[in-house]
Amino acid sequence: MNWDKELNLQQIDETLGRVRPMMDLNKPVNGWINAIRTALGMSARVLGERVGLSQSGVALMEKNEVTGSISLRTLEKAAEGLGCRVVYVLVPENQSLAAMREKQAMDKARTLNQYAERHMELEDQATDMQFQNANTKKLAEEYLRTWPRDFWDNL
Repeated sequence: MNWDKELNLQQIDETLGRVRPMMDLNKPVNGWINAIRTALGMSARVLGERVGLSQSGVALMEKNEVTGSISLRTLEKAAEGLGCRVVYVLVPENQSLAAMREKQAMDKARTLNQYAERHMELEDQATDMQFQNANTKKLAEEYLRTWPRDFWDNL
């Protein structure tokens, strides 16, 4: 058993669980930099002075945030000038990391089992569905237990 990997996955899942409620938070139309700067009543000139940019540089930075072309370094610089902090996190779309891993194990096991079954059918040695399901489940459990190097590779 890979206890360190299991523990790491569990700890990250717990952390992401605290962030998950924020996933529905929509970015303001003009971006966070502009929204916070405007809410504070701070001009682009003042923010520029705080971060070492011209007023037009701040406008470009805000535009780049809206278009998605801003770098994390620039975003952090803007946040610092606004007295804020950038919170950067990747959150699984639909489920936990553990659930993603379990799904991959089942998909991989199912694919391998179907491949074997096709060849067995050609030799008129097909097994029944109950055996196939049990075998798939056992193989998935083995994948989860051993964390093979090719776990995320496509078959």
